[in-house]
Amino acid sequence: MLKKFWIVCLFLSLLPESGKTQEPATIRVKRESNLVKVVFDNTDYRLMAVDRFGNPRENKVTFYRLFVKTGKETAEFTGYGNGLTGEMINYLKKQKKASKLFFTEITVKDDDEHLVKLPDVIEPWFPDCKNCERGK
Repeated sequence: MLKKFWIVCLFLSLLPESGKTQEPATIRVKRESNLVKVVFDNTDYRLMAVDRFGNPRENKVTFYRLFVKTGKETAEFTGYGNGLTGEMINYLKKQKKASKLFFTEITVKDDDEHLVKLPDVIEPWFPDCKNCERGK
């Protein structure tokens, strides 16, 4: 008799209860961007997006802030495209010593025209040798 009781209990526990049937929980899907970072091309003075496989892409950079840190001061510029502005390039060309470039708040349009925020970039900047101070 006890054996039949356990079999009936097991059978009843396997049946779905009408009170417990609910809609499944909402599943949220986070869209991952194919773009992972931006690199600075110091020969063309422009920013290039890089995808997750390391390939350079021609996606449009819509906004960034550039901080140029020299020994004495820090200059701040705002950019709205892939290329550096004339003001930025002139400031960099006037430098006589190495400095650091900090690109922050970088926003890029992905392939579907969605805005994607990418991580900050820190780059060293070395001036042209004609501006360099010669050591003795």
